[in-house]
Amino acid sequence: MLLNKYQKILVIAAHPDDEVLGCGGTLVKSIKLGASVRVVFLGEGVSARFPFGQYENDEFIAQSKIRLQEAKKALKVIGVNDIYFGDRLAVQFDTLPHITLVKNIEEHINDFQPTIIFTHNSSEVNIDHRLTYEAVEAACRPTNRKGLPSEIYTFEIVCSGSFKFSPFFLANVFVDISDVWDVKIEAWKCYDKESRPFPFPRSIKGLETLAMYRGLSSGMEKAEAFSLARMIVR
Repeated sequence: MLLNKYQKILVIAAHPDDEVLGCGGTLVKSIKLGASVRVVFLGEGVSARFPFGQYENDEFIAQSKIRLQEAKKALKVIGVNDIYFGDRLAVQFDTLPHITLVKNIEEHINDFQPTIIFTHNSSEVNIDHRLTYEAVEAACRPTNRKGLPSEIYTFEIVCSGSFKFSPFFLANVFVDISDVWDVKIEAWKCYDKESRPFPFPRSIKGLETLAMYRGLSSGMEKAEAFSLARMIVR
């Protein structure tokens, strides 16, 4: 993975907050180097906290608006202003025709022409995350059409990936985020309702523990880990 001003990075995330957890530090580094970044959220992130089917109420609407504003603030901290919000209900992607996810992603690939895609890993517990991965896999099938990224990486989502019985996330690419760690945490703090006290994995201490562990695995102070899904060299 080479980060520079020539890269066009497309992040395909299931829900707002996944982008910060999975690749927030890497995005900060990329933008500082002049790369273009677009973030696409396929769904919202709060409906799973409500009784099934009970989404037409003031509390749900209010929390949805808060989550959207949190995402905008977090991405402003990171430096991203090219953002697309989907409204698919959380943990219900499996109730939708899979082709709708694939076509949505294809539209962004055709429009943005990314060189790199960051998305979810197939080893996650959250079904929306797994289906997002599968939709990206289908949308990026090798064809003669222009705009397909030369590099596709899956990121690590603490919690969703941590609780999986098997298989586990295969970390084989590491990005040093030691110098941008404070920015990643500032962005994470925008998602106020998503963090809980340690040892909850998404506590600030939990995120730092993971970053330090990935740093230990790669000779750095703090790192974000990725799994290379595909690289095409022409």
